[in-house]
Amino acid sequence: AKPQVIQTDKPTPKEDEILVKVHYSALDTAIEPVIQKMFIGGMVHKRTDPLFCGWHFSGIVEEVGSKVSDFQRGIEVFGHLPYSSSTTQGSLSEYVTVKSDALAVKLKSVEMDMAAASTTEPLTALQALRDIGKLPKQGGHVLINGAGGQVGSCAVQIAKVLGSKVTAICSTKDTDKVTELGATTVIDRKKTPDILGQLEPGEFDVIFDTPGKLSARKISKFLKPKGVYVNPSPDDMLDFLLGKLFTLFSPKSISMIMVEPKKADFEQVMQWLEDSSLRIDIDSVHDIKNCAAAMERQNDSSNKKGRVVVKVEGGF
Repeated sequence: AKPQVIQTDKPTPKEDEILVKVHYSALDTAIEPVIQKMFIGGMVHKRTDPLFCGWHFSGIVEEVGSKVSDFQRGIEVFGHLPYSSSTTQGSLSEYVTVKSDALAVKLKSVEMDMAAASTTEPLTALQALRDIGKLPKQGGHVLINGAGGQVGSCAVQIAKVLGSKVTAICSTKDTDKVTELGATTVIDRKKTPDILGQLEPGEFDVIFDTPGKLSARKISKFLKPKGVYVNPSPDDMLDFLLGKLFTLFSPKSISMIMVEPKKADFEQVMQWLEDSSLRIDIDSVHDIKNCAAAMERQNDSSNKKGRVVVKVEGGF
């Protein structure tokens, strides 16, 4: 689908909302299923015509609702829209309205484009490890599949910050990067025919399968007695459900995650960005008028080396 510029009314924030003038947005893997009207796309954005795309944003507070007291006009903020079947807005727009508890202040030391690139992926990793996975505060052991990807690379760093040892699975091109980010053990999936053969039963507190490719039935034996397997988007839903069934009467658990925009989590990510505990790579920045080229780059997984960011401000 070719992006088009649509003129629409400027939104008005409700009493608990903030109107944000968007400066930057960023693309992610969810946008293609939405555009292609796939089933999973309908779970993260409402099918509307016209379709306003994008979730990530950074920008400036333009207006606040009557019950909002912790944000003022002119403050720089960042966040992401909800991944929900009821979401109709898109951050590839001049303005978005956001609940006041679903965004955070951007610190001056972090640039606008970096803030827009640092929303969904680190929050997914944080919520998967800390909230769903119940990762111990110190001394945990995490297996991260897809550790070279956007969510996976965040998960490696966040697990390290949270005091855990990391075993990472990634492709050959990402092994050096993942090691640099803090993984203790790196398994090259391209050069390792039997990946599960490299693991020990009962080894991990959390297994975070970012691309959703591992078998939930087979991987559960590598969890500790109270371990958790977390999968954002199962590639094989039947296998995933069977995995849940097999652990039904066990303290182990098999879980999915849908990231939620939370002010406190955005604040934590911003703090990690400021103190360099978290590194987000930006591949390229495109003006909104070149959105088609940005989407093409987003889909170029073999050459892309980080987040694809779109400058929205002044581009229409």
